[in-house]
Amino acid sequence: MADARIQYIQQKLEQGLEGWDFTPSVDTLLSGTRGRQVTDEFFKSDGPPKLLFFCQEATGSSKAKLQFSTGREEALTGKCMFFTRINPKGVDPKSVETDILYGEIMGSALNSFQLVIDECLKPALEAQENWGKCKEESVTHFLSYMGKFTDLLTEAVHSLSGGIELQMPDEKYDRIAPTQSAFAKAAVDSEVVSHFENIVEKWSSQTEVLLEEKQAAPKDADDSGPDTEFEYWRTRMAKFNNVAEQLKKPQARVVIAVLTTSKSKVLRRWKNCDNGITDALNEAKDNVKYLSTLEKYTEPLYSGTPESIIDGLPALMNNVKMMLTIARYYSTQEHMTTLFVKITNQMIKTCKRSIEAPGGSKVKLWEQNIEDLLKRLEMSLKLNDAYQELYRVTKEKLQTQPKVKQFDFNESQIFGKFDLYCKRVQKLMDMFTTILQFSALANNKVEGMEPLINQFFSLVDDFKKKPYDLLDYTKNTFDRDFLEYNVNIAELETMLQGFINASFENITSTEHALTLLKQFETILQRETLKSDLDSKYTVIFHNYGLDLETVQKIYDKQKNSPPTVRNSPPVAGNLIWARQLLRRIEDPMKKFQANKNIMTTKESKKIIKTYNKVARALIEYETLWHHAWCKSIEAAKAGLQSSLIVRHPKSGRLFVNFDREILQLIRETKCMQRIGIEVPESAKMVLLQEEKFKSYFNQLLFVLKEYDRVLGRVIPVIRPLLKPHLDDLDKKIQPGMLMLTWQSMNIDGYLHRMHTWLSKFEELVNKINDLIENRVESNLKAISKTLLVDIQSDSTFTLDQFVNMQEKVTKRKTLMMDAKNLEVERAVEDLINVVLSFPMEDFGSASISEETVQKLRDHYSRLMYLAILNTTKNSFHTLKKRLTARTSSGGVVTADKPFFDVNVELALPNVTMNPSLEEIQAAINRCAINVLRCSKRICQWGQDREQDISRLQTFHSLIAQDREIVKVVLLLTGSVEGTKKQVHDYLLTFMGYEHLWKMDKQAEYKKFMATEPDLEAFDNELKKYVEMEANIQAIPAVHNIGCMCLETTPVKASLRSEAIAWKSQYSKNLHSQARDEMHSLQDMMKDTLQKLDRPLNDLDDVRDVMAVLKLIREKESQIDYMLVPIEEKYHLLSKNGVHVDKEEFDDLNQLRESWKKVRSQAMVVSDKLGGLQAGFKSTLTENVKVFVKDASEFREDFIANGPMVQGVPPMDAAERLTKYRRLFEERQRKWDSYCEGEDLFGLPITQYPELEACKKELELLDKLYGLYVNVVQTIKGYGDMMWSDVVAQIETMTETATGFQALCKRMPKQLRDWEAYGELKKTIDEFFEVLPLLQQCSQKSM
Repeated sequence: MADARIQYIQQKLEQGLEGWDFTPSVDTLLSGTRGRQVTDEFFKSDGPPKLLFFCQEATGSSKAKLQFSTGREEALTGKCMFFTRINPKGVDPKSVETDILYGEIMGSALNSFQLVIDECLKPALEAQENWGKCKEESVTHFLSYMGKFTDLLTEAVHSLSGGIELQMPDEKYDRIAPTQSAFAKAAVDSEVVSHFENIVEKWSSQTEVLLEEKQAAPKDADDSGPDTEFEYWRTRMAKFNNVAEQLKKPQARVVIAVLTTSKSKVLRRWKNCDNGITDALNEAKDNVKYLSTLEKYTEPLYSGTPESIIDGLPALMNNVKMMLTIARYYSTQEHMTTLFVKITNQMIKTCKRSIEAPGGSKVKLWEQNIEDLLKRLEMSLKLNDAYQELYRVTKEKLQTQPKVKQFDFNESQIFGKFDLYCKRVQKLMDMFTTILQFSALANNKVEGMEPLINQFFSLVDDFKKKPYDLLDYTKNTFDRDFLEYNVNIAELETMLQGFINASFENITSTEHALTLLKQFETILQRETLKSDLDSKYTVIFHNYGLDLETVQKIYDKQKNSPPTVRNSPPVAGNLIWARQLLRRIEDPMKKFQANKNIMTTKESKKIIKTYNKVARALIEYETLWHHAWCKSIEAAKAGLQSSLIVRHPKSGRLFVNFDREILQLIRETKCMQRIGIEVPESAKMVLLQEEKFKSYFNQLLFVLKEYDRVLGRVIPVIRPLLKPHLDDLDKKIQPGMLMLTWQSMNIDGYLHRMHTWLSKFEELVNKINDLIENRVESNLKAISKTLLVDIQSDSTFTLDQFVNMQEKVTKRKTLMMDAKNLEVERAVEDLINVVLSFPMEDFGSASISEETVQKLRDHYSRLMYLAILNTTKNSFHTLKKRLTARTSSGGVVTADKPFFDVNVELALPNVTMNPSLEEIQAAINRCAINVLRCSKRICQWGQDREQDISRLQTFHSLIAQDREIVKVVLLLTGSVEGTKKQVHDYLLTFMGYEHLWKMDKQAEYKKFMATEPDLEAFDNELKKYVEMEANIQAIPAVHNIGCMCLETTPVKASLRSEAIAWKSQYSKNLHSQARDEMHSLQDMMKDTLQKLDRPLNDLDDVRDVMAVLKLIREKESQIDYMLVPIEEKYHLLSKNGVHVDKEEFDDLNQLRESWKKVRSQAMVVSDKLGGLQAGFKSTLTENVKVFVKDASEFREDFIANGPMVQGVPPMDAAERLTKYRRLFEERQRKWDSYCEGEDLFGLPITQYPELEACKKELELLDKLYGLYVNVVQTIKGYGDMMWSDVVAQIETMTETATGFQALCKRMPKQLRDWEAYGELKKTIDEFFEVLPLLQQCSQKSM
């Protein structure tokens, strides 16, 4: 079995080399000894980790060679296919695809490696977002080095492909040995010398071109960085290294040696080139060495920020200085200037990147945070300053050492771009600072600034629409736009300055003006606006003087009754008012004191004098009020000696006796401390007890509220029962009203006892209320809300349903009410027992009089009676309301449906209701009696329920005596009387159709048919009944009258069936007539088609077909007159709703199509006849000749042997007549056929006189002998009849004989001479002679 691993490798190799022409085959290579050995070693865990196959051109062969390779023996020029083992345990045949990786390399390995890194790995790493715990700075550095490595590989690939290839001598000169004798021998061979000189000339030309590249410095982009300088010198070194390596080849040495021996003149040129190569190579190597050491210091220029570049600038500048002093080749002014320019370019690019892409992704400047953007723009300016400053410092240090090389470079060339860039940055900073300033104004929402701000942002929006890059300093379009922008901004600033001036013209408040000025100072950053703000202080200070006068007037006016802060105590409110006035003048003065220019003016002295006067008055006012309050503290504290609780003398309610002066003292003390005023110790002591006093106050207030709440929950009717408990509770409250004060020590115990007593009493109240609510009132409400009838407003019932349902409902509700009555009675007894058994602290159990208890029982017994009375009334009213709900015939529908379902039926000869009004009224009366009797099953209280209910007192006697109950019952007994007339009038509306069942259908139809009606008459009759049927159908299915819902469906069905019967009487005959006509027409068309389809075999067939064609031509003009009446009849039936089978309509629709088929077939047959005409015409002529001869022979035979021969008996003559009549009929058919054929073909009609004579004679003989045979057979048959039958048939026999006699008399004269006539007459006469005798014998007397 083949190894799966070998098969896998073979499959991959064949796929990779598809389309290649190579040798040996993959199978041969792998199956060989070396192939097996190499692959087996590769499969082992300790074997080589890779397996290489090279397929490339071989010397001396047109095919590529496939071979194993280690990758070291020869360079790759074709295709490499490699396998790597990734399983350290070896390659398993079952998992070969996961244990081995396969790949391909085409051409240069370095080129392939560069593509993998650049096209695959680098984009994948740059797109990766999750780097685990790796810091962002480390990731940035890694990606930067990855990019540099990729660029290095790219340079290496370009250097290998960008060098020159020196031509080597032809292969035939490879025989020249590298010895002096061989060189001397070759030097005398002119062919060799000439060939070698040509090669050296080419070498010189190629190297000269390469050397000239040094003269033309690399033309990089204007903004290229120092990396391009590094790349240029590495590439140049690689090119010259490549040339040097080629010159070291043996073939190249042989060429130089031979030409040297021959003293060729071309060597002079070559030696110059060779020296140039050596110098250029040394220069490139030296420059690469020093630039490589500089490379790590230029790294921040690419991956860093302006801050990191500033930090690395000293090291970078120090290395550049070192290169200048010690580098052999690179220390020229040209090279160093180029390096500095490129360093500057990269700095500019990094600054741009830090501004445009602060987070790594590029963001427009307009969309960035302006403050952060300004910081980044400023950092660019700092970098430029630091860069130039360090350059100058380094230059000055070198100047102290005159012997070393100096920084004598073109500074405008080095820093010119950076300076231009920084000018652009400064302009952007100015622009974005202005934007920030106006944005701050917009955010502060200064009133009146909206037009200016909108105008400014309109300018900014216009600037945003500019298509150029703001940081592109090489384009001066921005400068022109910026100049225009500055002009507009200057105008805006002028307007803004005017707005600021206007803001300070009408100063309403000094403090507000100072705040506004401070706000403008914070927002406005531009110098032109800042200088103008300083002048506003003078205006505000002048206004401050007016403020002082205003404050003085306010003080004088309000000092006796100052306005105070809401909810502030009086004294503290006055002090706050005074301090507020003082603060109003003091705060601005502090701000003015900071401005020396204002305080030194003459006007300021007057204002300061006024300020001192007003401030002194306010401070004195505060001191006076404070002393007065301190004296009133002791009087306020006297309220702490009062009792805790007092009772209102009129209402009797309890209140907490807490002096409000104590609370005011506490509030005053708090407010004094808040505003920083010293308070006496006595006031502080009261304040320290604030929480205690408020706690006691709140607790007492809560206890009294609970007391009121619990008492409020006592039901008034129960209060007499709870009087002992209420008296006991009042005794518990007495200590707080008599003994305890606010400074007592046992207030907490008193409160605890109060809560305990209240909770116990509330427990009793809860039990009582629970009993009353859940067992008494809930049952009373349930009884009161109970309806003793089931009256559904959205349903209707039949009479039987109503009676049965109401009886069930009444019985069930009565049992429920009696149970609840008993439950309420027991609940009242339980309530009394709970009150009596509840313990009291001082008296044990309560003592309550029997009278009080009985009053409670009577109260709830009365409520039970009222509940039963209410439910009875509600039941009657509900029933009455439901029964008396009216729906007018005008269509005004009430919200409730009618109560009773009543059918309107046709009971010939009248229309009636089922059930009748009398039956409905009886059912209602029965329901009312049942409701009234419910109270007979509900017993009054205080009786022994074990007795029979008939012996107990019930609530029925009380309920039945109620006037309203009696009134409602009387109304119910006549509830449907008012609907009698409406019902009668409604039933009369159906009598308009009484003719449908009173008139005779057959008689009316006969009258109609007697008028010989046409189609329009039928249509009118059918329309009449269709309209009648529609009118019946339009009658509403229900008609509501009062409480009754009259269902008209039964009567409608009866009337509709009658109307349908009348309509059917008229439509049936019309339908039958139309159907017969249609079928007749269908049969005619079908028969015609069958005749047309007959084969044309002889002349008879032609004659028949011609007859059919003639018939079709005749029918052509009549077909519409035949079809249209049929269609109109069916249309009439359909229009009037008469049922017609679908098949009939299909047949009707096919009639015209069938006629088209007949016409089409007739045209086909007619064409066919035209082709057969000649043959049938010749046949007809021959047949006519034969038939003329046959007619003559038939005539002779008829005369000789026919029924007219004399002497033949009548019966024999009759038999002969039958025979010859049959023979004549055969010839008659031929006769007719031949005549028609001659007429068809336009030939003269042949005459047959013999046949005409025979025809006349046979017609006469047939009359005679036909009657003779009939008479003989009939009379003979009478002779065979039984006498009993003769008696029954005597009248018929007489009539038959009379008929025979009449026929005999009407015989033609020429037949009367015949023997058969005489015998016929004799037979009839003889029967008439016998007939009178038979008539007499058949009489009953015989």
